[in-house]
Amino acid sequence: MSILRLFLILILLVLIIFISIPLQIFFNIISSRLKKIYPMFFYRMIKISTGININFDSTKLNKKNSGVLYIANHVSWFDIICLGTLLNARFIAKKEVSKMGIFGYLAKLSNTFFIDNEKKNRIIEYNHLIQKKLQEGENFIIFPEGTTSDGNGIINFKSSMLECAFDDNNQINIQPISICYSKINNIPMGIYLRRSIAWVGDTSMVVAMANFLRSGRITVDIIFHEIMSANYFDNRKELAAYCERQILNGLNQNIKVN
Repeated sequence: MSILRLFLILILLVLIIFISIPLQIFFNIISSRLKKIYPMFFYRMIKISTGININFDSTKLNKKNSGVLYIANHVSWFDIICLGTLLNARFIAKKEVSKMGIFGYLAKLSNTFFIDNEKKNRIIEYNHLIQKKLQEGENFIIFPEGTTSDGNGIINFKSSMLECAFDDNNQINIQPISICYSKINNIPMGIYLRRSIAWVGDTSMVVAMANFLRSGRITVDIIFHEIMSANYFDNRKELAAYCERQILNGLNQNIKVN
């Protein structure tokens, strides 16, 4: 049954992708507004096709906020779908993502901001560019772990790209987000099952996606923590430590409940 499920989902995904590519190209050319909105529609179609269930507190999601840096833990390729479904925001990703075939092409079309981690001398430039766009009202999503965890905890946050959240006019807000993969087929996951759907180690993206899609109907809990000005903190390291604590606490409490 899992093979049949995987086959049907893949057919739907291929159809959605081939319909969406020309539409996104068209919107990128004619309208900056549609260019930003269409990716959310695309992510929602992927969410529906794969049968994933997203739980979140809508009162913590203020859709009117602009100039927000969302800071989240990273577990799976599906984190992109979950957050992209709920947030009108650009993802910040390593340049290697842009070279992942069709997935990299889709990331480019959806206006992902790519950074080159190997060029440390460009970090200041990246922070300046992102800060300027945040001040202009754009929202961004960053995964400060720099890689994926097994979903049962988090990896120490890197703070270098969080400097962009600090400005003199308190225009930029930050919001930590805990991503917890909580259930399969409505049954609470244990440590092993949660690890089995995470994208960790040397597993290729295609294999990780296949494992995820054939595992069953997955429930993801998205926990939005308090939104606040980054200038509440003295520096980026203090901000990174705070977000790490908030996200880990949210993850641990959610796992205990389930």
